[in-house]
Amino acid sequence: MKPSTLLKGLLAATLLLGVPAAAVAQGPEQGPEAPSPAEAAPVEVSETQIDRFVSAYRAIQSIQQEVQAELVAAVEAEGLSVDDYNAIAESQQSPDAAAEVPPEQAEQFAAATEQVTALRQSAGQDMRAAIESAELTVDEFEQILAQAQQDPALQAAITERLAQ
Repeated sequence: MKPSTLLKGLLAATLLLGVPAAAVAQGPEQGPEAPSPAEAAPVEVSETQIDRFVSAYRAIQSIQQEVQAELVAAVEAEGLSVDDYNAIAESQQSPDAAAEVPPEQAEQFAAATEQVTALRQSAGQDMRAAIESAELTVDEFEQILAQAQQDPALQAAITERLAQ
């Protein structure tokens, strides 16, 4: 797997969970005025920080795999397929389309959405805890992730460690 694909995979997976990487990185103390870690000036990332990042990255991947299965199970437990759930979720973006959802499916969707929201929140908390247990702050993790997308040498160092 190419280094950029590997790092983009983390972002894609967190987005699929509804937990964007920026949301993982932003604690409740970070207000709208604070610059995002991606906007911060590049800093030197030590070998120790790379090791810690890799440890957190692996833990986050594991959390994502677990929660993905739980998300599917929660949707299916309410009698919807993942495709149906996603189609209804998409239709919710348009008030006209929302009226086309049969009442029974709308109820199933609402029940599934409650479970999905709870699972996503729990996953976000678990991801933050994984980052912190790797002795990084969530801001540091996000900054390293953003910097790795721009710095081929950092990308290579992370990918090399992930392959070990």
